Amino acid sequence: MLLAQGGYGRGEKVHHGLNDGLINGVILSPKDERRERLEECVSDLGANRNNALVLFDPQFYAATLSVTRDGRLPEYDYYGDHAPLSRTQFSPRQIERYTSACLNYQHGTLPALTYLVSPSVRFDDFRDSWSQIALNMAEAAVDHHETLTDPKPLLVSVVTSELALQNETGMGEFLDAVSALEVEGFYLLVNRNSSGYQAAMDTRAMTNLLYFVHVLAHLNDYTVVVGYSDWLGFMLHAAGATATASGWHQSLRQFSMSRFEPATGGRRPRKRYSSAPMLSSPLIVPELQDIHRAGLLANVLTGGAHDAILSTNPAAGEARWTDEIGCLAHWAALARSIDHIRRHRRPAAKVAAALELIDRATSLYGRLMHRGINFEPQTGPDHLTSWRDSIHAFRHMAGI
Repeated sequence: MLLAQGGYGRGEKVHHGLNDGLINGVILSPKDERRERLEECVSDLGANRNNALVLFDPQFYAATLSVTRDGRLPEYDYYGDHAPLSRTQFSPRQIERYTSACLNYQHGTLPALTYLVSPSVRFDDFRDSWSQIALNMAEAAVDHHETLTDPKPLLVSVVTSELALQNETGMGEFLDAVSALEVEGFYLLVNRNSSGYQAAMDTRAMTNLLYFVHVLAHLNDYTVVVGYSDWLGFMLHAAGATATASGWHQSLRQFSMSRFEPATGGRRPRKRYSSAPMLSSPLIVPELQDIHRAGLLANVLTGGAHDAILSTNPAAGEARWTDEIGCLAHWAALARSIDHIRRHRRPAAKVAAALELIDRATSLYGRLMHRGINFEPQTGPDHLTSWRDSIHAFRHMAGI
């Protein structure tokens, strides 16, 4: 399943994505929503979208930043009463207070949620004090969840980093600990080393992330939702993820704590087209336009509802390629790659299907470059090599 990763500028994107069958639900962001508006959204989705998954990311991890750009979060009592927090402010009694306030808010005020999501903190090492705090918060959330009357199933948040995922031994110890929790599943976030467009994750970290999901989902039968997954989603589904998520601009596609830090500014990004066959999003001008001139545009189009805007002349259609249309087209491309994985049932078949998608994209890039089409490094195709290496290493690691 593909979920919308909520954030600033939600507008009607989620409703349109649900109407078009591109997404299966949404993960809402209190940082970017007035409390009243978010609560209205949850109620509306619950009343009119019975099949939609609706999750609430507490974003409590932002409370540990000393200087933070936390937007609307202080409007929510479970967050505003505590931030900012240091390591010394996580005694057992304090942890119980943080977790109970967060779960009580979701349970009492947002009854239309599909799952309750526990608060947590971010850690960069599976053996450091923050990871132990995260485990203590997970256990406290499970304990408090048991005291609620007829609660929705609980997902425990795990907010780690690309750096932490390079330590296989520490990750294994952490997996042993969380695999003992009697809980529905996990909401997993990975703080990226680079927030640049489509930056490839470190190969070892990506391999271990796939294994992390595999152990929880396939070996322990937990529900696993991975936020901010973007193009990595199809590989995470191959590893067993239940759902992955992506939003409508870069800070909602790759998770970085920088979105909670003071803004540094920047120019508006150039428009891109998300191509399922390429597993990438080339620039409309010049990259997609050059593909059109080479007579190969049909080979890279996803087949989505909005392709007609660009299909005869990408440069001429660029002005009509609005942010909302680009978002819907992006979800269409991600959904197509995920659907290719989810039609298979056995883990080995899912992994083989993921490799098939990568091999097809690699071959397509080869044809395009043979025709003299040049791509910026952010467009590819180097990311495909990294993904292929990660999947092969994961397959060996998992014995699939």
